[in-house]
Amino acid sequence: MTADLHTSPTPIEPVRRLLAAITDGDLETAARVFADAARIIRVRYADGRACGGRTLAVGSDEIRAWLAEIISREVSVEATGSHLEGASLVVRTAWSMRGFDGERVHSSSLGVYDVVDGRIALLRATSSEEEGAGRPIARV
Repeated sequence: MTADLHTSPTPIEPVRRLLAAITDGDLETAARVFADAARIIRVRYADGRACGGRTLAVGSDEIRAWLAEIISREVSVEATGSHLEGASLVVRTAWSMRGFDGERVHSSSLGVYDVVDGRIALLRATSSEEEGAGRPIARV
């Protein structure tokens, strides 16, 4: 199922709030868009299939710490495309951030969000560099 998520009422609203809060350096707002027991998982893909993953944060305290680390790197992020895949929201983003040597680093990422009652319950994310030889099922 594909929908224009920028104009129709969908789970994109908490993701929009998250991306705006990260860009604005607003840790409190960014943390509030996640459910109390939310999980964040980094996924790697190859040949269009998940080929590994690592849990980055579970629960409010770990997610807050994860977000604080991102915000400290002066991230600027915006959604460049989105659609629904079943009950999940798939969002492609473009971002830039301060690298470890102070330089600006630019890339894109793909996030698959499960939104429950207006809050993000699960985020599975990968950067374009981690997508390997293939692309996930997403069409963005």
